Amino acid sequence: MKHKSILMIIPLFLMFTTFCSGFSLFNVNGGHNALLAANEELVFEEPKLVIGRNNSMPVFETGEEGTLIIPVENLHNGEAKNVNVSLVVSDVDKFPFELGKMSLQTSMSSISGNSSASAIFFKMKVASNAESKTYPITVKIDYSSQTGMSGSASDTIYVKIINDDQAPLLKLMGIQLENDQLECGESKTVELKITNAGKMMARDIDIKLAGFTANGLRLDQALDTFSLTEFKGKEFKFIPFKIYADPSMESGSYPLDLIMKYKDEFNKEYSSESKVYLTVEGAGPDGQNKKASPKLIIDNYSYAGEYTRAGEVFPLELSFLNTSQGKDINNIKISLSFEENIFSPVQNSNSFFIDNIPAGGSVQRVIRLKPKVDAANKNYNITVDIEYEDSKGSKYTGKELIGIPVIQEIKLLTSEIEMSPEAFAGTPLAISVDYYNTGRALIRNLMIHSEGNFKVKDGNVYVGNLESGKSDYYDVTITPEKEGNLSGKIVFDYDDDIGRHYQIEKAFELQVMKAQAPPMMNPPGDMELNKEPTWKKPVLIGGGVLALAILGWIIRKRRIMKKEEVSLDE
Repeated sequence: MKHKSILMIIPLFLMFTTFCSGFSLFNVNGGHNALLAANEELVFEEPKLVIGRNNSMPVFETGEEGTLIIPVENLHNGEAKNVNVSLVVSDVDKFPFELGKMSLQTSMSSISGNSSASAIFFKMKVASNAESKTYPITVKIDYSSQTGMSGSASDTIYVKIINDDQAPLLKLMGIQLENDQLECGESKTVELKITNAGKMMARDIDIKLAGFTANGLRLDQALDTFSLTEFKGKEFKFIPFKIYADPSMESGSYPLDLIMKYKDEFNKEYSSESKVYLTVEGAGPDGQNKKASPKLIIDNYSYAGEYTRAGEVFPLELSFLNTSQGKDINNIKISLSFEENIFSPVQNSNSFFIDNIPAGGSVQRVIRLKPKVDAANKNYNITVDIEYEDSKGSKYTGKELIGIPVIQEIKLLTSEIEMSPEAFAGTPLAISVDYYNTGRALIRNLMIHSEGNFKVKDGNVYVGNLESGKSDYYDVTITPEKEGNLSGKIVFDYDDDIGRHYQIEKAFELQVMKAQAPPMMNPPGDMELNKEPTWKKPVLIGGGVLALAILGWIIRKRRIMKKEEVSLDE
C-alpha cells in the first residue's frame, strides 16, 4: 500500500510542477510587457502651446462689435496651468480695435495635454476710422506646468478689416460768382462750393483762401479763414469770400490757394490744398474799367481813443470812399445797427444821407453814440448798411462791419483806517481798513501792503479777483520802534480787464508815546499796608476787558454801517 501511494503521488507532482512552470513563464512575459507599457506612460512632457494654427483669418467691418476668437493647442501631454493671454499693442494708431471698449488680457485655468484647439475670447469693437486692410496682432501667452516650471508662447495672427464708411474728404466742387468774373476796381463775393465726399463727419474745419497780392486780387474782408464746427458726410456748403480786383489788373485768369484743415470724429487730422481760378475783366486802354460797378466802402473810422467807456458819449467818425475811377455815386443812405443794441445815437439818428461822392472821392461823417451803462467789457460790432445809385439810376447795396471796444471803469472804494488813538513805542498796534468794488467791472490781481517807519507783521496780502459788489477788509499789525511822529500808508494795487494798472494809497499818522513802564513789584514787609486794596485789581482787569469789548463792537458796527452806505451806482 505504501508503494502504491507513492506511485499515485508522482504523476500529481509532475502535473503540478508543469502547471507552475507554465504559469511562471506566462507571468514573466506578461509582467515584462506591462512594465514596458507603464514606463511609456511615465514619460512626462512639459506643455507646448501653439497659437492660431490652421485658423482662418477673421473678418470684421468698421464699427462692428463682436468677439475675436484665438485658437490655442497644447502639443505635449503636460497640462498648462494658470494660462494668461494678452494682446500686444506696440502702436495704438495701427491697432484696429477701440481700446476703450475691450480688455487686452484674459485667462484660463488650464489647457490639458495633447488637446484639440482651445478657444481664447476677446470682446471688442472695431474702430470706425480703421482703414480697410489686414492687421497683424501679436498674441502672447504665459503659463506654468505641473512641475511648477513657467513657460510662454508668442505668435502673430492676422485680422482683416473692411471699411465701407469712408473718412471725411473735403473737396472744391466749383465757384459761384456774379457774371462768372471779377471786374477790376470792384469787389464781389465769391462762393466756394465745398463738399464732404466721405461718409464720416468732419469737425473743427478751417477753410482758408490765400495767395493775394497788393496789386492783384485782394481780400476785402477782415478774416481770410472761414471756420465751421462740423461738416456732415455727403453734404454741400457754400463758403463766401469777398474779393477785390485791383484797377490795374489785366484781363485773365488768376489763381488763389485754397487750404482746408479738419478732423474726423476721432480727432485724426486731415489737410488739403488746391487752386481756385478767378477770371478778371481788366482795364481799358486808359487804365480804367468803365464797365465796373461803382463801389462804396468804409476806408477809415475812428472813435477818439483806443476804447470807449460804458455810459459815456463818444464821436464815431466814418470815412466813405467811392472806389470807382469812372463813376459817381448819388443818393447815398447809410444805416447803422448795433450788436446787442449796445449803442444809442445821441442828438442824431442811426441813419443819414449823402447827396453825392464823385469817382475816387471820399466823404466823412460823424455820429455821436453812447454805450449802455451796464455794457460788459468786450468788442461790439456795428453793421453799416449802404444803399446808393449810379448816374443812370441803377441801385446798389453794400454792407460793412466795424468793431468798437467798450470798457467799464473800475471803482475801488476804501473806508477810513481804524486804529487805536494811542500808540506806544515797542507795542504792537492793530490797523484795519474796509474796501469795496463799487463798479460794474471785475477787479483783477488785487494786492495790499503797508509801508511806513514801523515794523509790519503779515502785511502783504494777495486778494486776486474782486467781483462787482463784493467787499472785504484788510488787517495788519504794526510795531512802532521809537516815540514821536509815525506816518504810514496802506497801498492797494490792482488791474482791470484790459491790463491797465491802478494804485490807491491810504495814508495815516500817529503820535507814538514813550513805552509804558513795567508794572511795580509788590513791596516787601510792612509796606504791604500802603498798597491799594486787592479788590481793585479784578475791577481794573474787568474794566479793561469790557472797554476792549466795547471798542471791538463799535469798530464792527461802524464797518457794517459803512458797507450798508455804499451804493453800486456810484
